[in-house]
Amino acid sequence: VMKSLGVLSSRVLADTFFGDALGMECAGRISAVGTGVEGFALGDRVYAAAPGTLRSHVVVSTSTAVRLPDNVSFVDGANLIALGTAYHGLVQVAKLARGECVLIHGATGGVGLAAVQVARWLGAEVIATAGSEAKRAYLRQLGIEHVSHSRDTRFFDEVMRWTDGRGVAVVLTFPPGDIMLKSVSCLARFGRFIEIGKVAFDQ
Repeated sequence: VMKSLGVLSSRVLADTFFGDALGMECAGRISAVGTGVEGFALGDRVYAAAPGTLRSHVVVSTSTAVRLPDNVSFVDGANLIALGTAYHGLVQVAKLARGECVLIHGATGGVGLAAVQVARWLGAEVIATAGSEAKRAYLRQLGIEHVSHSRDTRFFDEVMRWTDGRGVAVVLTFPPGDIMLKSVSCLARFGRFIEIGKVAFDQ
């Protein structure tokens, strides 16, 4: 969607998102195997990252393909980049620990929902934001007690109140501008700020 809307810079597209081809990941069954390919066979269920995956058939490199476990559907398997992003940000970069509190902006998006799952798996406390009351209600239905707004800075006062003025250990965010600045102000001492925004300007 962001490619179609033209909000990603040419530098970001070239460096990270396979250019302007639509679709970046896919899941399906192998229908043909190239000469010399090892470790994969016809009929294997796989996940792969590749350019232009919004089509019926895609040729991918073995370096970007992995077998899909039988208990993971093709629908779930076609969106592993979101889960990988959340895991990388919260586990490998932020090193979010059990009992810590994390602020997840845009928590009803793909990465946001994945981040909620990863944070809960780690035993962390989640504060989430979303852009509409319907989305905020959905997050509450998921059992998230503290939910605020993502389209303005009113979340700051609520986060500080919910944390008794301490702030959060980790912020996972993508909105630029004032929201980003207020998010930094939400950090507790030695807090970690993980910015995953995709919008960038050409240099």
